[in-house]
Amino acid sequence: MRELLRTSRLLRWIRAQPVALPYRILRRITRIRSDRFLFLSDSHVGYTGNMGFVRDELLRRMPEAQVAGVFKPSLTARRPVRDVIRLPWLLATSGTIVVDDFYPIIYPLPIRRGARLVQIWHAAGAFKQVGHSRAGLPGGPVPGSDIHRNYTHVPVSSEAVRADYAEAFGIDLSRVQALGVPRTDAFFDPENVATTRQRVRARLGIRDGERLVLYAPTFRGNGQRSARPEESADWGAIAHELGDGFRIVVRQHPFAAKSAPPLPAHILDGGAEEMNDLLMATDVLVTDYSSSIFEFALLRRPIVLFVPDLDDYAGSRSFYRPFESYAIGPVVRDPGGLASALRTTEVDEPALEAFLDEFCDALDGESTSRIVERMLLASPDRVVVDEGTVAPGSVEPTRARGAMGLRVAAARLARLILSVAYAPLKLLPVQRKVVMVSREHPVVPHDFTDLAAALTTRDPAVRVVMLVRMVPPGILRKIGYGLHLLRQLYHVATARVLVIDTYSIVASVLPHRDELTVIQMWHALGAFKKFGLSILGLEEGRDRRLADAMRMHQGYDIVLTSAEDCRPAFAEAFGTPPDRVRVAPLPRVDRLRDPERRARTRERILATLPHLAGQRIAVFAPTFRLDGTVAVDVRALTEALRMQGVHTVVKLHPLMHGDFGPDVDTGGDFSTQEMLAVADVFITDYSSALYEAAVLEIPTYFLTPDLDAYLASRDFYLDYRRDLPGPIVATVDHLAEAVGRKDASPADARRFAKRWVQIPGDPTPVAGATPCADAIADLIADRLG
Repeated sequence: MRELLRTSRLLRWIRAQPVALPYRILRRITRIRSDRFLFLSDSHVGYTGNMGFVRDELLRRMPEAQVAGVFKPSLTARRPVRDVIRLPWLLATSGTIVVDDFYPIIYPLPIRRGARLVQIWHAAGAFKQVGHSRAGLPGGPVPGSDIHRNYTHVPVSSEAVRADYAEAFGIDLSRVQALGVPRTDAFFDPENVATTRQRVRARLGIRDGERLVLYAPTFRGNGQRSARPEESADWGAIAHELGDGFRIVVRQHPFAAKSAPPLPAHILDGGAEEMNDLLMATDVLVTDYSSSIFEFALLRRPIVLFVPDLDDYAGSRSFYRPFESYAIGPVVRDPGGLASALRTTEVDEPALEAFLDEFCDALDGESTSRIVERMLLASPDRVVVDEGTVAPGSVEPTRARGAMGLRVAAARLARLILSVAYAPLKLLPVQRKVVMVSREHPVVPHDFTDLAAALTTRDPAVRVVMLVRMVPPGILRKIGYGLHLLRQLYHVATARVLVIDTYSIVASVLPHRDELTVIQMWHALGAFKKFGLSILGLEEGRDRRLADAMRMHQGYDIVLTSAEDCRPAFAEAFGTPPDRVRVAPLPRVDRLRDPERRARTRERILATLPHLAGQRIAVFAPTFRLDGTVAVDVRALTEALRMQGVHTVVKLHPLMHGDFGPDVDTGGDFSTQEMLAVADVFITDYSSALYEAAVLEIPTYFLTPDLDAYLASRDFYLDYRRDLPGPIVATVDHLAEAVGRKDASPADARRFAKRWVQIPGDPTPVAGATPCADAIADLIADRLG
């Protein structure tokens, strides 16, 4: 029953409402205070560990900062009423929120634009698996869980563990930076280490010449609520066997301390000591799977790994590396071997150096300074979308997960309700009106505005209504979207033409009048990766049952595509007869080809981003993925191209999020299409933006480290390995070499565009000409009568 309660999304949602509901209201009516820093923990009280180091450095650099803390000693402790009242206000108004452990109340909340949520995880390295690395396992998150996913910044102890933390938190690799761990700075101050060692040993009663052995195991169990201690060793007997010259102190993990049995009289209890201080006082550390090995390794002192349950632990919890990777000292599985190991253990210098290089290469005594400077005080700008649309980390809010039978039933009920609401509206007079509906964009797309201009130029009497709003996450915000749907129903019921650019509920679900023409003007050029009905049931596609319930892509009278060779693919994707598919490229092609518009866009970009002037520029635009990730190391790509004399600008899909640090240029607020005006090279993996680049005859390269996996999960309409206009490479180094050799050419792009984007009449680009928008406007005008 406890597991059922833990995994129930509905119950979690209900428990969060005392904070979440006022937060969602306050974020609409309050402004963010960039000088307000909120520290949160459900694992400890006060500014301890990483939080203490970060807070002190923050106030040193910014004495006027408003620092607030809301703490609980444990997840099971009751939150004081005072904190329940003030927490929503602090969350809504703080420019920076800092956590250092699991903090469940914050995960359902969308982080505001301009704010950041920084996870300064309490441990260094990457040892036992945590978070989404354990999805579906006992004590791990349920698949699709939102825990951890809204962190905007995560510092870690080395470059080698970035991917492990990205996996654990379910976030893009770019949000994880190897800046260090604040609490480790203290280990790089020899004077501090010496004075702390002397102070703690005196407090514990350790005489000069005695070797202090610290036993600091991690907890057993699935988390804070189920934690229990490891009790297989008799430390009293071990102390007796060691004899004079050794003292033993035991420090249980805080989660397991309350349930641990009393210690023998001559064994010291280290529970009251701060862990950093205790490590500095220790001569030999005995632990099992605790991250304390990473901090203690910085002192270059002996470590013994006591792992009596290694096989069971590895099977139920697992590690980020083979256990041998962490064995920088003797591995003891039988308690009887502990005394001997403690007498003889020494530091294995080669093994220690390799260990430090792997797990601690960002630890140098300056971690706190870097983290405060780059994550707390730097500009909060990052790649986001409208805060009213998508929360960071929730990359596709409408993707169905969980109990499909219930979702299908809900979909059929929604169809019935909408049809009932729609029926009386169809009695209203039909107007000479064109309605354009999109849930693909947070703002009105240029394709809509350019088509509307062509329509009204052709016929000033026609009325154009554009209804653009993305489906938001969260139950309350979806209620608001329901009201927006009612507005759509009215306008569609009284229109002659409905134009959509993605799946639309009002287009496909409802029984329309015969006078209404529904036109699917799909938001992407060409026929590249498969979509729509072509991928039902695949990993990146929709569930067939839900698609049937929502009448996915049914009811189209006309489907527009960009070339004759695209017609079969679009007919398949939309389940429509090929004769309903018409060749008419998107209006954006007119913008791309217009020399004056392109020149103005270029001038605007260079005025805003003057550092781009005179550079050879590569625009990197990876495709949108359901998990929100980028498959390559963007910083490594930027550096590799820099060595070729090329400046990289990274443009993510609007539903993706990334903060790549100060060395990666993200082009400000300019779109991918706009950035093509200054691009000399275009790089992608599977983005349909390659067609826009081809129209502009920009040499294009394809960086695809996961091509085989992507082919299996998505596949393409064209032959990926033969039909593309540039080389396909699997690594950043190979890409840089290909760019350096100029393996792609404008002629390759021109040939590709000629096949896949057929301009009506194929005219030479002329300033102000809009042949693509005009062709669609003519087609609509025929339906207006």
